[in-house]
Amino acid sequence: MKYALLSLSLAAACLPGRAEAETIRVIAPYVGSITNEYANAAYHLDLKDTGEMDGVYAQWINTEKFQVNAFYYRAPNINYSLVDGLHLNLDFYIAPRPSGKFVVGGGYEGISIDMSAGRHIPGLTSFDMANDVRFYYLRAGRYFYFKRAGLDVSLLPYAGYARETIAGEIRLDPAGFAPLMTVDIGEKDNHPLGGVNLNAVIAHFFDVQAKWMGRFKDGERLGEYSLLANIYLSRHFGLSYRYKYMEYGASSNEYNLAGLVVCF
Repeated sequence: MKYALLSLSLAAACLPGRAEAETIRVIAPYVGSITNEYANAAYHLDLKDTGEMDGVYAQWINTEKFQVNAFYYRAPNINYSLVDGLHLNLDFYIAPRPSGKFVVGGGYEGISIDMSAGRHIPGLTSFDMANDVRFYYLRAGRYFYFKRAGLDVSLLPYAGYARETIAGEIRLDPAGFAPLMTVDIGEKDNHPLGGVNLNAVIAHFFDVQAKWMGRFKDGERLGEYSLLANIYLSRHFGLSYRYKYMEYGASSNEYNLAGLVVCF
C-alpha cells in the first residue's frame, strides 16, 4: 500500500551536490499500466486484469530539514473496477551530517475500489464490491551516505508501526432462487513494519532507487517492492520510470509507469 518516496534521489539530481542545503519542489505526471489480481475462495473468484493507470507525484523537500510528498493515481477500468489511490508521506531530518542523518516520520495510503462485475462472474447474476483500505504508519530510521567519484549512494533502513482499516461490502445475486446477499468485509488491524531504501546517483544526471517494505500482519509478511529510475536532461527536466508491486493478502497490484520530472 505504501507508495513512493523520491527523497534524496531527486534532490541529488536537481541540485549541484548534497552538501548544499536547499529547498526544491518536484512535479512528475505519469502514465502506464496496472495489473490487478483478486482472489476469494468463498465466492470462487480468481480475477486478473491489466488496464491503464495515470498518476501525478509532487514533492517539497529541504535537504537538511524535511520532505513531504504525495502521489495520486487512478485506474478507470481494471477487473471491472474503478481504482483510486492516494499516498502521503512526511519525514523530518535530525542531526544531518556528511555521513548521514536520522529520519522520523509517518505516512498515509488510501485505496478505493468500486467493482461492478455484472454477470461476468460464473454462477452469479450480479457482483458488486465497495472496498476502502486506509493505512497509517509511523517510522524511524537513519540515512547512511557513501560517496565516490561520480557516484553518490544512500541507504535508509527503518522500522515502524502501522494501523490498517478496511471498510466495505460485497453485494451479490446468486444464479437460481437464492436471495440477494450483502456481506460486510470490514476489519481493523495494527502491525509492525520494516523496510530499506537504496539509492544511487551517477554523475548527477542518472539516479536509480530500489525499495522494499514488509508489513508483518497475522503471522504473514506482506511485501511492497519498488524501482525508480530517472534520467535528467537538464537541471529542471528529466524522464522517469516507476515500477511497484504491492501485496494486500487477497489481492495484489503491479504497475509500470513512465513520466516527466520537473524540478523547480
